Amino acid sequence: MADRLFIGDIHGHADELEALLAENGFQHAGGAWRHPSMIAVFCGDYIDRGPRQLDVVDIVRRMVDAGSAAAIQGNHEFNAVAWATEIPDEPGRHFRVRGTKNRAQHAAFLDAVGNDSEQHKEIVSWFRSLPLWVEFDGAVAIHACWHRDLQAELSGLTDANHVLTEEGWFQALTKGARAYEITETLLKGPEVALPPGVTFFDKDGHERKNTRVRWWDNEATTFRSAAIVDEETAAFLPDEALGSDWLADLGEERLVFFGHYWMAGEPRILHPRRTCLDFSVAKAGHLAAYRHEGETELDPEHLVWAGKPVPGLRPAG
Repeated sequence: MADRLFIGDIHGHADELEALLAENGFQHAGGAWRHPSMIAVFCGDYIDRGPRQLDVVDIVRRMVDAGSAAAIQGNHEFNAVAWATEIPDEPGRHFRVRGTKNRAQHAAFLDAVGNDSEQHKEIVSWFRSLPLWVEFDGAVAIHACWHRDLQAELSGLTDANHVLTEEGWFQALTKGARAYEITETLLKGPEVALPPGVTFFDKDGHERKNTRVRWWDNEATTFRSAAIVDEETAAFLPDEALGSDWLADLGEERLVFFGHYWMAGEPRILHPRRTCLDFSVAKAGHLAAYRHEGETELDPEHLVWAGKPVPGLRPAG
């Protein structure tokens, strides 16, 4: 079994990506980054925010084409498809409204690629080909939430590689459809309503009446402990039970890797068998990754990030 380097959210930060690959023994040869005994597994969110949007897409695509990486969709790739896709029989209207807020969130990518350019259309077509999740012996990866029951509900709308079919895309992009709700959860995480009268402001200054929750942590059973917010915000949330089944056992024995959640501070393992790899590189944090070498429990020594020396390895020249 080949070793795997699971890589968190990149958001256009190609400098950090190239450093991470080199520091973990990958070399650039034949037009792509390669490793003699390891493949990279990208956990989504390649675009938006950072300075080298198209370079990141190019690096990831070339590695996938060369067989030296696997890549899945993040919510930013999904949103990019929604932005670019017109609603059938409604010319000029797109599944993702082209308003001020949505354009601002997508601006770095649109500025780099050219909105509605031929290159834009071609890259979006590639985004559509990305699976929602990948599975290996001993490990799986999804962008935001591993939920076997919800994934099973998509079986008629995805192919054998967990890529949405044409009908699957239509259903997943259509608000109100069951596939839309499922895809929202898989790519953005489970969300629960806060108690009446309780709100908070997210990292972008938007008022929230719902919160994403730590689905991976069975001990996080109250709004205060389960909400994915900063410590200051959490302190104001009620310490009352969620009353949700999202925190039940996952029924998944393999290691689970995911991104999405803008974790702060030095990268760390969140749970013995499942962990987030998004440590906010686009917010002056770290581009994190995990070197899976067949172990059945996560080893903190295998958690790496751009700029952190890997014991026993010399960066590729």
